[in-house]
Amino acid sequence: MQLDSYDQRILYEVDRDSHIGLTQLSRKLSRSKPFVLNRMRRLEKEGIITGYHAIVDMAKLGYFSFRVYIKFRNMTEKDGKLFVEFLKKEYPQVWTITSMHGKWDYALFLGVKNIMEFHNIWDGMMLKYKGNIKQYNVAVYAPVYNFNRTFFVETNEEVVMRIYGDGSAEDVDDLDWEIIQEYAPAVRKSSMEISKAVGVSADTVRARIKKLEERKIICGYKIGLNQGKLGYEGYRVDLELSSTKDNKRLFEFCRQHKNIYQINKSIGGANFEMEVIVKDLQHLLKLIDEIKMEFKEAVDDVDYFGFSTFHILNYIPD
Repeated sequence: MQLDSYDQRILYEVDRDSHIGLTQLSRKLSRSKPFVLNRMRRLEKEGIITGYHAIVDMAKLGYFSFRVYIKFRNMTEKDGKLFVEFLKKEYPQVWTITSMHGKWDYALFLGVKNIMEFHNIWDGMMLKYKGNIKQYNVAVYAPVYNFNRTFFVETNEEVVMRIYGDGSAEDVDDLDWEIIQEYAPAVRKSSMEISKAVGVSADTVRARIKKLEERKIICGYKIGLNQGKLGYEGYRVDLELSSTKDNKRLFEFCRQHKNIYQINKSIGGANFEMEVIVKDLQHLLKLIDEIKMEFKEAVDDVDYFGFSTFHILNYIPD
């Protein structure tokens, strides 16, 4: 789908803040609310906007985030669907499931309160699928630095940075958690809708959400964006470094690059990980060469692999 300047601006603004009010959004575009609403509905109908989400810093709720990459032996499409359904049914701790292509078949993101909880999930997965798994990698996944995406628009505005997973556990009650579960996957729900689901007043819901934002438990807002509908592809790029002395400059380079929208820190993964959106493989290789040239004394090796489908996307940035 070809975007005009209004489509681009809407996507830009709601990816900066997916719960922005319609009145404020119409002011930013200098167009009427019906015009903006119709454009948003069209972007949803075309499958470009797939959702409006809150990024919840689950570390502040006492969770550890793990990332698991899995490569299967001779997995068919049917086998893959059964694997995803098994995870959805058995393990609510699996927050995100992503189909990959290239080095890995799947990326799983899990949230657990303690290490034994992770072992119990892992043992259950291995009991059923150990014979089918060729290779895997487990890493602690945090912190994550997520930026609003700008690959589809020209702008000189500073990017918004959402930091996930760098906080200490804070006290939250059952009502906070119920509100998060209702609100985070669909932040454009009205306070009245959420209040009916959790059994308190709309004023209480609004006050609780505001407190969650102030405490950075809700650390940002973004849209689900189907970049494939815009003619783009998503990749994860891993850098192995011979030196870390340029890491601050490398971070700033990524933050300002319009095709890079996330930096992942992990224990058990690559030295430096980034998420990129590019037009095709040649565009990706050009970006990688740009990084190699800019940081030729630091970058020792580069690996990359693509991701295609998010079967679940809860809480974490991507």
